[in-house]
Amino acid sequence: MIHKPIAPGQYSNKNLQKASFKNEDLRNISFSGSDLRGADFSGSNLSGANLANARTGLTSMTVVLTFIGALAVSLLSGYIAMLAGRTVQLMIASEDVKVRIAAIICAVIIVSFIIYCYFKGINSAVKNLILPIVALAVLIGLIAKFSGLGSGKGMLYLVLTLLLVATMFIVGTIARATAGTLSSAILFVVVALGGGMFGKSLGGGIGTVIMAISCAIISKKALTDAKGFDDLKRIATFITRTFGTSFRNTVLSNANFSQSKIHNADFSEADLSEANWADSKKINCISGNAIITDKKKKDKKKVDGGLN
Repeated sequence: MIHKPIAPGQYSNKNLQKASFKNEDLRNISFSGSDLRGADFSGSNLSGANLANARTGLTSMTVVLTFIGALAVSLLSGYIAMLAGRTVQLMIASEDVKVRIAAIICAVIIVSFIIYCYFKGINSAVKNLILPIVALAVLIGLIAKFSGLGSGKGMLYLVLTLLLVATMFIVGTIARATAGTLSSAILFVVVALGGGMFGKSLGGGIGTVIMAISCAIISKKALTDAKGFDDLKRIATFITRTFGTSFRNTVLSNANFSQSKIHNADFSEADLSEANWADSKKINCISGNAIITDKKKKDKKKVDGGLN
């Protein structure tokens, strides 16, 4: 932990990664040009502090470990997508007409599921679309089997495929939402497409790539603080809250953030009255459960009471 006394300019242009300034009196202190990634300012008084040209966010090691974890989960989702793709291929190639019809129905449901996920979120899509259809398919399959009207094989394949697709989307969007918190477009693209390409290489077909791209689009929407994506947002906010730069419960009135790269910073319950955000760029910052990312660069001289 870094302790007082604090000399003027002591913290300017310094590497202060993971430094702890919890509950400190830092009024009018300069942190200009410093690397504040992973630093903790929780409960401190930073009124009038100079954080111009500072850098916040996740440390390089945290980024690397998070990227590896997200990529591994993405590859798992690609494998699951491959299993779903192969199941559909088997259904289409079946000699049983009922199984082929089930394949067409399955494809329509998958497309509907993707659209539903985009507009309403994955949890809602699974709860209101996939689970009712799976329950109905199981019932129809059992009736067909025990009544002698059919083998129930088509419904079995349908249920298996839908469960695989739902699992793939849950796992895939978690991986891509996690990668999205890294504030790096390149790392996000690698994770977003990695799982799909891996699944395709295992024989899953172009469908695995399409599902991977769909997961990426849905995950990106979740990080814009859109409604219906609470679980994905919780993952994103957890990473920033745990490993990013913390300004929780800090006093930042009249603080100067001009020209700063403000990535993965937690401003929950912070006093931001009259903060200077001129030419700064906020990406994946949080305030409570909200995720804040500037849509475009703004020249904000003063922002009274908020991040937006």
